[in-house]
Amino acid sequence: MGQLLSSIVRNTNEFLQSKSKTERKDIGQFFTDESTAQFMARMFKLKSAKKNISVLDAGAGTGVLTAAFIEEAEKYSIEEVNITLVEDDLEVMDVLYRNSLLMKEKSNIRINVKILKENYITMQFEGNDLNCQSVLDDFDFVISNPPYKKIPRKCDETIGLDYVISGSPNLYFLFMTLSIRNLKENGEMVYIIPRSWTSGAYFKKFREHLFAFCSIEAVHLFVSRKDVFKTENVLQETMIIKLVKSRNKKTYVNISSSIDTSFEDVYNIVVPHDIVVRGRNAYVYLPTDEHQLEVLRTIDSFKFDLPSIGLKAKTGLTVNFRNRKFLKNVQEKNTTLLLHASNIQNGRIVYPMKDGKEQYINISNGGLLQKNKDYLLFKRFSSKEESKRLQVGVYLKEDFNHEYISTDNKVNFIEKIDKEELPRHVIYGLYCLFNSTLYDQYYRILNGSTQVNATEVNQMPIPSIESIEKLGCKLLVRDNLSIFACDIILNDFICEEK
Repeated sequence: MGQLLSSIVRNTNEFLQSKSKTERKDIGQFFTDESTAQFMARMFKLKSAKKNISVLDAGAGTGVLTAAFIEEAEKYSIEEVNITLVEDDLEVMDVLYRNSLLMKEKSNIRINVKILKENYITMQFEGNDLNCQSVLDDFDFVISNPPYKKIPRKCDETIGLDYVISGSPNLYFLFMTLSIRNLKENGEMVYIIPRSWTSGAYFKKFREHLFAFCSIEAVHLFVSRKDVFKTENVLQETMIIKLVKSRNKKTYVNISSSIDTSFEDVYNIVVPHDIVVRGRNAYVYLPTDEHQLEVLRTIDSFKFDLPSIGLKAKTGLTVNFRNRKFLKNVQEKNTTLLLHASNIQNGRIVYPMKDGKEQYINISNGGLLQKNKDYLLFKRFSSKEESKRLQVGVYLKEDFNHEYISTDNKVNFIEKIDKEELPRHVIYGLYCLFNSTLYDQYYRILNGSTQVNATEVNQMPIPSIESIEKLGCKLLVRDNLSIFACDIILNDFICEEK
């Protein structure tokens, strides 16, 4: 670490020590440590840069990222760097101003700094009219650790940005959207952000917009999420991404990974861009080694998905906190089963569970009921430490004598689109797939979070309905729902298909 960065980090740490974590979380701001800042700065191709370049730090904080960028620029033949720092947290302004002076004093190249005390999103256009020219210039490079914070669907930051918003917006991807606009053609941007945008329906519009203008050149993943913001002790699935604004798509993406922000054990793999970004929803798949790349290729060889064979994964019907008056701790005359994720145990449904959750629901609200028939259930959430992300269980209607049941919304279930009975051997065939190690690995490559989304399950490649029936028959003959049994049956099937 050079003199400039070390001085700015020291000023930043003094500021951090004067604030509580709660105060920082309120504004969605977590500061970048020096090793991460240096790694991000090294991702830019400054060797081929012009002698005079322009840089934007959107959500600059105390200027740590910009300091790392300057020190990286000093290694090349760059003579002048014109920097724009945008920050609306008035509490960091004194530190940012002091650090901007250090940028000029301690660098051996000419540094021009402009600080804008503005909301990066709302300042861009007069009246938030996106048809107007942005008040910010076009930049050669953008670097940012934006705030990670959900905001109301109707607030000033979302005006005019409907084209990237589906569901609950988060500040970080709105920052990215406007940074794309602020980049020159062939400009480069490096962001450290949550991984949540890479899949799911909520981010579909954003992904479509991003890939209409940019392509991914490099991604860095952290194996341990708790070590990314060490000073803050933040549990966040985080990634560093480098994007290039160009209509010409990159052929390959460099995907690197490390245990933590020491970056001492970085492992690299080069993956075709069309493997990383694909599908009608532009999901982003991030394999970190050759084994994971082979997992993608294997499952991608299957030509079907659930809707194409007449099935659909859905989210459980009962949101507990909204329907508290219908929930019961004991079975009564007008109640039926309410299935929770905790009822899924080793591939079966164990009922009732003594875990404090209401296991029964009043049948007076028909909108919360579904026909009692065979289902495959998924847990929607797991902990980061659990060995499996996909945790499934077979529900058999004959085990519970009710006309209707209900499912908690922390459960996903699979049924036929026409809601008719699903053959039992198909249920077991699907269980064989989704309980296997192969599908669990595939889902982890697709989704870095601990949530299993029905939308993503519906789009995972699967074999034909006839093949699924065969898998189910073999599993029923074995009468063994273990992961090991599923792996053997699925691996044999894959070998036979090759």
